Amino acid sequence: MFPAPHGAVCAALLPAVMQVNLQALQKRAPGSIALSRMDEIARLLTGKNNSRAMDGIQWVKELCATLHIPKLRHYGVTQGDVPPVCEKAAAASSMKGNPIGLTPRN
Repeated sequence: MFPAPHGAVCAALLPAVMQVNLQALQKRAPGSIALSRMDEIARLLTGKNNSRAMDGIQWVKELCATLHIPKLRHYGVTQGDVPPVCEKAAAASSMKGNPIGLTPRN
């Protein structure tokens, strides 16, 4: 839909997608093993034994800033584009690997 490198788009979205998944898991599946896995990812990323999922998300945000990952608007994506893009993403085969089904409202 946009002249944007797939990897750059994935990198730009990663912190937000991690956070949305965390919130959805906490709200709708608090016993999910995915929550402990997100904590483990945070510990691996930060190198700190007491890190939690939000620490890992913050680490990824900071990495994206350090690497100067462009925001989606850099590729011409506007607020009006978000709903159709989300609809297409929800139908993508890669969503099968998501730890929880996402909804427009989570």
